[in-house]
Amino acid sequence: MIWPSFFSRNPAPEADPALPLIAPIGEALVPTALQVDDPRRVLAVLRDLAMRAEPVTLYPGDGGTPQCGRLVQVVEPEGRVVLHVRAAQAPAAGGALVVAAPEGLRLQFQGDFAWQQQAGDLLAARAPLPASLLQLQRRRFTRQETPLGPTLRAVFQAKGKRRVLTVDDLSMGGVGLRGPLAEHRDLVAGLRLDRVRLELGSVVLMDLRLDLCSRRSYKSFLAGEQLHFGCEFVDLGEASQQAVQKVLARMGPGSGAGAFQDTAL
Repeated sequence: MIWPSFFSRNPAPEADPALPLIAPIGEALVPTALQVDDPRRVLAVLRDLAMRAEPVTLYPGDGGTPQCGRLVQVVEPEGRVVLHVRAAQAPAAGGALVVAAPEGLRLQFQGDFAWQQQAGDLLAARAPLPASLLQLQRRRFTRQETPLGPTLRAVFQAKGKRRVLTVDDLSMGGVGLRGPLAEHRDLVAGLRLDRVRLELGSVVLMDLRLDLCSRRSYKSFLAGEQLHFGCEFVDLGEASQQAVQKVLARMGPGSGAGAFQDTAL
């Protein structure tokens, strides 16, 4: 793990007050965090942050003052991530920890940054794309984000309409679903979803019951206004539990999208 030297740092109050100062994920929280080291997933997470110009806090490895800024660009051909920071003077080039908190869910990665003066007090910090990142989990059960490539979905009827939502993540406790706001704005927290068909590559689970526990909206520059639903399994049978366990094992670090889609249970 590449994080320990940053765990105990106390953020300095001199950092840019216009943006929030985001604390790193502490040692006590590491057991509930997920190490993401699939390059495609790392790229997808950072691309999403850049599309929203997500606020970040950069902690220099030499113990210098934390810098608040935004993650503004992922340059895929060059394999670089770009941050913008407003400061009177550029920090020394070198290693730094970058912490973000999209939707209140902290994540962090380490990079080797070079600084360049832009207009006025605007600084650009560039670093190679990280090989991995650490992402804090909200759930009681550790979630696995679904691999890029195969379309994983949940199909069910609710409020008189057929619904098809994309599976964003999966755990033994439940599933995260995503769909367009325009199509699913009438789905609200507290709703019981019956007879759900969960399609997980070669694995299909039928007649599941889910409690819709949380709902949040966000805007994707590619897909527009989206809703994310956090759903909990209700009375998941033993056979379905075993199937979910095997799917999660195939979604673990190092498993590619093709392996996930093609490997039969």
